[in-house]
Amino acid sequence: MSGHEDPAAAADRSERARSFGRVASEYGRGRPDYPREAIDWLLGAEPLEVLDLGAGTGKLTAALLDAGHRTIAVEPLEEMRAILTATLPQAVALAGTAEQLPLEDESVDAVAVGAAFHWFDQEAAQREIARVLRPPGVLGLLGNSFDTSTPWVARVRALLGPPAIERPGHWPSVKELGSRFAEVEDREFAHEQLLDAAGLRDLAVSRSRVALMSVPEREVLLAGLDRLWEREPELIGHSHATLPWRTRVRRCRGLRERGAASAGAE
Repeated sequence: MSGHEDPAAAADRSERARSFGRVASEYGRGRPDYPREAIDWLLGAEPLEVLDLGAGTGKLTAALLDAGHRTIAVEPLEEMRAILTATLPQAVALAGTAEQLPLEDESVDAVAVGAAFHWFDQEAAQREIARVLRPPGVLGLLGNSFDTSTPWVARVRALLGPPAIERPGHWPSVKELGSRFAEVEDREFAHEQLLDAAGLRDLAVSRSRVALMSVPEREVLLAGLDRLWEREPELIGHSHATLPWRTRVRRCRGLRERGAASAGAE
């Protein structure tokens, strides 16, 4: 989303984003985290001052902290932020939005965004990210996509629909990001999540589309997920299963001078 966003689209996006407040607990329990290899590739070995933008309940925040980075987590929804604060007290948690960050100019070495950029007004968010980054600067966009090479995972995806990362326009294009950064590169990492039937339900409920369903619609969907544990050969007789993911990362490094970036984006 660049330029002036359509008001109706912005209102719909805002409503869907607010839905996460009502399913914050399910989000914290059901969503996958991020692999250490992805964080190391994105940020390197040296400890950095990192902003986790749209931090939610702290899935990416935890991975950044585990890798040794000093982390500021910005999240607009109080319900999500409360879980992050309770579980990750070592992070600095702030209320704020991507379009109006509560940070000083050039105050962080890197900005990381996990499964959240599609909720932002992308042009406004990119301007704010450029403002708070300390040169040379790193922007990392991360997301988890179902690894459907496993048959039962393909059936989960068919029931839930594709995650946002698989939809067009989820991230700014490489060309657009290249107007702000000298280097833009993509990489993918294998990742796994151990869950049970309740965890699979939590994963489903944490999706905005499911969170906004009527109770009868949601129960029909969740019953379909429950039946997988009775029918799928990989799940029958097992209390837990390993759900494989593909973690996608877009790394942007070397913030261009602000005047040059603005001219390139026109």
